[in-house]
Amino acid sequence: MTTLQAPLIHVGRAANPAYMGRYPQRVFPNRNLMYPDPFILLDHFAMQHPHGFPDHPHRGFEIISYVLGGAMAHEDSAGNSTVIPTGGVQTVTAGRGIIHSEMPHGDDISTGLQLWINLPRADKGVAPSYREFAPEEIPTTAGNDVTVRMIVGPGSPARIQRDIRYVDVQVAGTFRFRGEVPAGFQGFVYLLEGQGTFNMVRETLRQPFETDDGSVSGPKAAQGDLLFVPADADARVIEVVRDGGGRAPLRFVYAVGQPIGERPIYNGPFVD
Repeated sequence: MTTLQAPLIHVGRAANPAYMGRYPQRVFPNRNLMYPDPFILLDHFAMQHPHGFPDHPHRGFEIISYVLGGAMAHEDSAGNSTVIPTGGVQTVTAGRGIIHSEMPHGDDISTGLQLWINLPRADKGVAPSYREFAPEEIPTTAGNDVTVRMIVGPGSPARIQRDIRYVDVQVAGTFRFRGEVPAGFQGFVYLLEGQGTFNMVRETLRQPFETDDGSVSGPKAAQGDLLFVPADADARVIEVVRDGGGRAPLRFVYAVGQPIGERPIYNGPFVD
């Protein structure tokens, strides 16, 4: 199998598996990966009453919140007041400024992923906006023990200012998953459960799901690990095979987008 000049890079363990879904963890920026442009922060959040994120401001970027368990209550300065259930998605364009709160809804732990996406400096003054999407609105395909949810990307109603692909993948059997990475896009892979072997190939080698011997040459990654997807001039495909025996599933998210090429200036909840 032919790999590319810019293969997947195993950044290392970004979250403690023992704490995932129980305590909040910052996946990146970290000492090994500051920001895979255009993505500037990923939190694996977990909150339970009375703790959460009361009113706080944001400016200069966009936010995608994806709820993995429980439910999250959201209110903002634009008058939005909603509850996002498990599997739901929320998008916020902070733009020139917004104040909002994110709190657990109910007595259970609210857990999920919050991803920050940078805005070009020319667009940081856009008007703030908010949208939410119920779990059933997120396109989901299932077959051959592979389930794919298109959080943001082709077919999904969830949109932001940047052209990105943000995907939740679960592999339960021996079938191979192949996920598209458009030319020039870069980003990351973050493992939520299980372990697998990851590789990148040119899109011209892409084929439908099929059974095979499971052989993929590339970095191995396990729960809590982070992989960097570098940009390349060619369209590529991420290939993944679940590792390990038994019935333990492999679950991961990956996000890729066109780099902005501007260094973000972090000022707490503001990004200039």
